Amino acid sequence: MISFMFVFSMLFNFSQDSIQSLEELKWKKRIVLGFQNTENVYQLEDDSLQSMIQERKVAYFLIDGQKVISNLETNFSDSYISQLYSRYKMGSKNDCWVLIGLDGGIKIRKDTILDWTLIFKTIDSMPMRRSEGRKIDDF
Repeated sequence: MISFMFVFSMLFNFSQDSIQSLEELKWKKRIVLGFQNTENVYQLEDDSLQSMIQERKVAYFLIDGQKVISNLETNFSDSYISQLYSRYKMGSKNDCWVLIGLDGGIKIRKDTILDWTLIFKTIDSMPMRRSEGRKIDDF
């Protein structure tokens, strides 16, 4: 009985910690979806880039086929990944990326390789981001 409870709690904790859909992040994180068709490699090892991503409350999901690289633990099903392709890549034959705001709305979509400079510039111009800056400055 105890082992059953342990296994059940482990499964429950795994499902709680693992993102299964983008809707779980609404009002919590800004989302960057990157869809890669080519041999381009996303550079994410830079500590300053990771710091800027964290500071702006960004969750990224870099999708190449059925493989997902993210800064969050994910448990996307193959069918959900297909839905993301259909909804956000919209048949583009090129690499593309999408920025989704805290409200769940698409803020910008580009048919290029991931452009973190443009992403951060767009986020920093958003009213909610500016109010976050004021809150941070008040401390």
